Amino acid sequence: MSTKKKYTLYLISPRQRYINYPAHSELARMFGKRRFMIPLALPTVAALTPDHYHISIFDEDIQRLPLHETPDIVGITTLAATSTRAFELGDHYRKKGVKVVFGGPYASFMREDVQKHSDSIVVGEAEGKWEQCLADFEAGNLQPVYQSDQCCDYKSQKPPRWDLVKTDRIFQVGIQISRGCPFNCEFCLVTKIFGKKMRYRDIDNVIEEIRQSPTRYFFFVDDNLTMNKRFAKELMRRIIPLKISWGCMASIDVATDEELLDLMAEAGCFNILIGFESLNPESLEESHKKHNKAATIYEPAIQKIHARGIHINASFVVGFDHDKLSEFDNIYDFTLRNALPNVNLHLLAAPPGSALYERLKTEGRLLNCDPELGVGHFPTLHYKNMSQIDLFEGYMDTIEKLYSFDTVYQKAVKLFDSGHFHRKGSDISFFLKMRLSSIILKEFILTSNPEKRKLFKYILSLIRSGRISIDKGLGFLLTMLGYRRHIESHRKRMAEYRRIVGGPYPPAPSPGRRGGEGGEVIGKNT
Repeated sequence: MSTKKKYTLYLISPRQRYINYPAHSELARMFGKRRFMIPLALPTVAALTPDHYHISIFDEDIQRLPLHETPDIVGITTLAATSTRAFELGDHYRKKGVKVVFGGPYASFMREDVQKHSDSIVVGEAEGKWEQCLADFEAGNLQPVYQSDQCCDYKSQKPPRWDLVKTDRIFQVGIQISRGCPFNCEFCLVTKIFGKKMRYRDIDNVIEEIRQSPTRYFFFVDDNLTMNKRFAKELMRRIIPLKISWGCMASIDVATDEELLDLMAEAGCFNILIGFESLNPESLEESHKKHNKAATIYEPAIQKIHARGIHINASFVVGFDHDKLSEFDNIYDFTLRNALPNVNLHLLAAPPGSALYERLKTEGRLLNCDPELGVGHFPTLHYKNMSQIDLFEGYMDTIEKLYSFDTVYQKAVKLFDSGHFHRKGSDISFFLKMRLSSIILKEFILTSNPEKRKLFKYILSLIRSGRISIDKGLGFLLTMLGYRRHIESHRKRMAEYRRIVGGPYPPAPSPGRRGGEGGEVIGKNT
């Protein structure tokens, strides 16, 4: 029997004030959930924590934090988008005499700011450093920073503590099999946190984690699941018997290996998030994303992925120094031509710690605005060829156009007429089927919107003819509806958003004209 003193530990993910549409928050609500998925960090850190700690995990986006209670120690993970709330929580617990430890990307790269609200910071990967932090806490010798000069081995890890998470309030859970990235994209933090060398877990260790998971729906959070194609193929072969459904992130070169694509489809992959980033070759060169060659590989690759019945979440960024407002139209036309309904469109931001952040800081182009605005739909820097307000208006107009039901219908016809999406996915409960059916009935049948009704009739005809499975057909309708609801909620807040874009920014470092309602401008407008 252990004689160690018992401690109470809260692990907290602060709520996010601004949530953009790619987070699928509206889709989660339709499924009766609070959030589509939560960060993997806290369940992973909980698994590293010694047994003599009583751990509670609180994700503020799915549950209320009991602020009246007083734990012995608190761990807070933070991104730029949650930093303001994280600092509020750090101050709250420190006033109560609780030791506060910060981790996560924002804490790793903005230490001077974070140290004002914390007792200690764990920089980078938690393995080894978190355990030492807790040991020093118990000895009354907590250090201000815990950082290692080298990355952990990462051959295996303990299963995340999903038993401490209210998983009935999320749709899917994250899983990670590798760390690191050999590329050096200017706007990315991956190599800064995990290094350039790829490290992989033993496949047996990954399979055991999947078996112990509370759900059959997963998202591989690896920045490029298929970087090592030999490893990826073996992983797929091992996953096939598990009968799970999952999405992932991969680079466009996944399509160069058709055997791998076949295995991914058979293993239950229904969605790949691909960072196309830009259709402008100069912008790809500028961001150091030289492995993307839009003119030669994008369109054939899309066709190969779609041919396996796998959706693509196409991620694009507008705001590079070589971009003009016409990039929005180029992206719209490209996604229409290539039948890409799921488009994650973002405005360029510079995460603290990235090479882009350091460059723009040197050039005096970072805006003096709340870090929580860095969620993809607010301008957060001075752009070369566009004003902040014009860029913002162009963004909002484009996502509205991308997710109009007329555009969605045109893409659906191109995408589904092929019959590639007939493979059935994982089953859902009878209760959930009834819930989703009632939403379909209300939104697509009992509607006065002719475009919505037209889309529904088309998808229904595909289901009846067997060209698309019922789960993929209805899932498509609900996903598009979720996007649309979120964009409509943005529109309701446009007056507030315009005040934000026009308000907190200092004058641009070079002359320019004012565009729209407020907002200082840099350079010329297109």
